Amino acid sequence: MSPQHAFARKIFYLIGLVLLVAVLSWLGQPTVGEGSAEGKEGAASGLGLPNLAQLRVRYKLSEAQLGEIDPAGSTIKLATLGLRGVAANILWEKANNYKMKKDWTNLSATLQQITRLEPHFISVWRFQAWNLSYNVSAEFDDYRERYRWVIRGIDFLREGIRRNEREPMLVWDVGWYITHKIGTADEVKQFRRLFKEDDETFQRWEDYRPAADRDNWLVGKDWFWRSEKLVDQGADLRKTTPVLFFSHRPMSQMNYSEAIEKDGIFGEKAKESWKKAGDEWFEFGARAIPATEKDRYIHLNDAEQFDREAADRVAKLEAFEPGLREKIRKERYEKLPAAKRKAYETPPEKRTRDDWEKAQEVAEQLIVTHDQLARQISGPNRQTAIKLAREAAEFEKKSEENRLYRQIVNFEFWRERARYEQTPEAIFAREYAYKGAEALANADLIKAREMYEQCFAKWRQLFDRKDFAQLKNDDSLGQEIVGIIYKYRQVLEKSDKPFPKDFVLNDILELHEKNWRAREGK
Repeated sequence: MSPQHAFARKIFYLIGLVLLVAVLSWLGQPTVGEGSAEGKEGAASGLGLPNLAQLRVRYKLSEAQLGEIDPAGSTIKLATLGLRGVAANILWEKANNYKMKKDWTNLSATLQQITRLEPHFISVWRFQAWNLSYNVSAEFDDYRERYRWVIRGIDFLREGIRRNEREPMLVWDVGWYITHKIGTADEVKQFRRLFKEDDETFQRWEDYRPAADRDNWLVGKDWFWRSEKLVDQGADLRKTTPVLFFSHRPMSQMNYSEAIEKDGIFGEKAKESWKKAGDEWFEFGARAIPATEKDRYIHLNDAEQFDREAADRVAKLEAFEPGLREKIRKERYEKLPAAKRKAYETPPEKRTRDDWEKAQEVAEQLIVTHDQLARQISGPNRQTAIKLAREAAEFEKKSEENRLYRQIVNFEFWRERARYEQTPEAIFAREYAYKGAEALANADLIKAREMYEQCFAKWRQLFDRKDFAQLKNDDSLGQEIVGIIYKYRQVLEKSDKPFPKDFVLNDILELHEKNWRAREGK
């Protein structure tokens, strides 16, 4: 190779290196404020492509700067050597030690360093927010200080959302903390009051709403809605059960309705709140919920429609040969051994363990499936019958699966509760019960007795309505009413009055008193 060729090659390599350095320098330029003139120029300059920093901002991938970590600590050395995970573990151990020592100042500082080091490690945000709002807050005697630590946990989550805007579970957690940590704590009255009066927190959150609209259930409900919106836009729910995830927004309206009645708010406001709860629960039932199988969805409202479709096909199937199903059952029963028939015919209360096993076997053998029935039909209707049997079985399977999903969120219970709670009878009954308890606390026995008796009269009216014929079997409501009845008994005892033999809700006592006493340990 001639000296001229060698020199030319060196020049070529040098030019290439300069170009690569220039490109890397341009790609590595820091971002500027979003929407600024410099940012627009940067996106439009050069090759017409955004640099890496701008891409990280656009797609929410930007990491925190190492400079935010304590420069005097050992973790900065590990982080700069590419050992972020080791550095994060060291900080995590420090945080746990500070927690054990109840050194809350250093705990907060260490948590901040962990999140700056690993801002996209979602478990850190969730775990440590729980630590602050649930574990650390419980260490204080003053409920005001406990409340402040609950808010610190929520603030911690909000910082996590700022760094991970596409994480629905962080948004959902904010809703959960605001609703349940504030709304179901032992200090629920104080927490709800402090939350409504907390101007500083709402200003810091830039959530400008009047104190009257700061009910924790409604504020938390807004956060649940935001998390739903992220999922609807394609964000990953990770391992969270979808039906549970989507149930919390409408449940917040239910809990709000219950909470305002506990605060003594009834009338039209309570009615409208329960109506809204029912409407939102119906919307939840109409939502397409991802099933366990991929690319398949269920709608919780569909179970009754599946039942109707199945019943329609069964009726058509049985109409081909009326009485055939019972005839098949009878023939099977007659072929059973005498010992099994005897066990089956023995009254349940007199059966031995062996009798129960035999009776169960008989019951299973007497089941005539739709397909078995259809295949006993002869003539031109046979194929139609088999098709109807198959369709009926499919609809019954869909209904059964739908109800399994319903059970996860107690769907039917809450649907029915929203329906009866908005009736005038229920609203008046709860108002009278509230006034009765208030009068009892003030030792006004005459008013307490009057209020409780009006309360029971309203419940009686509701139970006697044809559209609520099964309501008296609701064990949750029944036990609640039994508890009110026992307060009424206290009023009568203090007034030297006997409990009436013809009490208007004797049937409710008979149905639910035993379970209430077991729950209360009486």
